[in-house]
Amino acid sequence: MSITRLFAAFGAALVLCAPAAQAEEAPAWSDALVIDGVVTAYATGGDGGAVGAMTASGVRTRWGTVAADWRLYPPGTKLKIDAFPDDVFTVEDSGGAVKGNIFDIWFPDLPTAEAFGTRHLKVTVLVASERP
Repeated sequence: MSITRLFAAFGAALVLCAPAAQAEEAPAWSDALVIDGVVTAYATGGDGGAVGAMTASGVRTRWGTVAADWRLYPPGTKLKIDAFPDDVFTVEDSGGAVKGNIFDIWFPDLPTAEAFGTRHLKVTVLVASERP
């Protein structure tokens, strides 16, 4: 085996065997507070055009965006909503109708948002916990 091929093989082995230390680990979450919430749905343009693709916090809407009362749930607050057990939602939007324990989930299209409707669900406010 030539020296060049040997170094190439060695380099490939290092890349393949290296631990994935560069990959970010998902935070561990612990429950901070479980509340009974009213969960509604919205979609971009769903009100005839006023609801845009940008949130009140300045980020684009995406699955996982939720509007909430920023006096109680400031931007960046992480939530688990019973109807979506595998998803973590982030408070990134606000709105005139989201006061108190009302949470408005963004959906990618109006028919899906309308089908979701309004539901009374358990909402868990999450906090990042230290990893052991």
